[in-house]
Amino acid sequence: MKKLNFNYFSKKSFIIRLIISILLVAMLILIFVFERQISKFIYKWDDNQIESTSQVSFIDVGQGDATLLELSDGKNMLIDCGPKSSADKLVEYLKNREIETIDYFLITHADADHVGGGVQIFENFDVLEFYRPMTYSSSEEKIEDYPVHDTIVYDDIIRASIEEQCDMFFTSDSISWGSEDGDYFIQVLYPDKAYKENNDSSAVIKATIEDSTFLLTGDADTGVEKELISRYGATLHCDVLKVGHHGSDTSTSEEFVAVVCPNYAIISVGENSYGHPKQEVLDILENSGSIVLTTMEKGDIIALIGNGRMQITGVDGKHIDLAMITVIICLIILALFGVPDLKKKQVKTNNKK
Repeated sequence: MKKLNFNYFSKKSFIIRLIISILLVAMLILIFVFERQISKFIYKWDDNQIESTSQVSFIDVGQGDATLLELSDGKNMLIDCGPKSSADKLVEYLKNREIETIDYFLITHADADHVGGGVQIFENFDVLEFYRPMTYSSSEEKIEDYPVHDTIVYDDIIRASIEEQCDMFFTSDSISWGSEDGDYFIQVLYPDKAYKENNDSSAVIKATIEDSTFLLTGDADTGVEKELISRYGATLHCDVLKVGHHGSDTSTSEEFVAVVCPNYAIISVGENSYGHPKQEVLDILENSGSIVLTTMEKGDIIALIGNGRMQITGVDGKHIDLAMITVIICLIILALFGVPDLKKKQVKTNNKK
């Protein structure tokens, strides 16, 4: 094997490439060593975590929704389960949280990006209570006068829940959950009846955990938002809003945001062809003074609650990964830039012959 002859490189180009390469290697080392600190600077999250008794996780499942509530009495609630493509990641996240039993599993509506991971949830965890929309799947016998959502993915999750033999309930605004000590109260605000359109029937949930309030809107559109304002008014105010429909402009009207007035607006979204989140929605939220966070940029977004305080934190950002990839690509490019010098040297050698 021949040794690399550095004389093949012109002196000037070699020195420049050497200096830049050393700088890039130094950057790469700094990124690895100070990854958490860099992420903290980019995403403005607090590294001094509070002592929490409850946790709300907005799990990064790509273009879809999955929210996990871990409560002070040891119970938990999973709201939606993302698309099928993210099922393994969701299961891994729950197992990393040492969850074996899901006390309450609720799907807001029948869209695939909210129910696709459901089969694996039933396969990997013991589900005690399952809450579903007032919508039948194609293989079910209709008992109530509810519409049918005829998709394989929705039928699969309903079949899996029946096989699990867990308690099953249709979700409506009559359902709520609470702790004996009053530490938390979770209620379904909507829907009040069955609707033909999926998004019209999307469950809206308000969770009050200690002194912190969360409003989770599924894919509820602006028409549902108007109905919520009419029924609940200023009581819709919350600390954290899970923004409707992945930041689509069919949800999150200016009127709704003015009433809800969230401190944080969480958008569960992944790479998509719809243009989510829409700039119009981002402008409405930012103009209201809300801190907007997206799972596409930040990954899993975590709200820690304890001793009357709430803290938003999360995993190290995806931008760190991009930075490392950029450094590696630059190194490869620098190496390849030596090829022209090698070729020139080869031509000169051949000419001398």
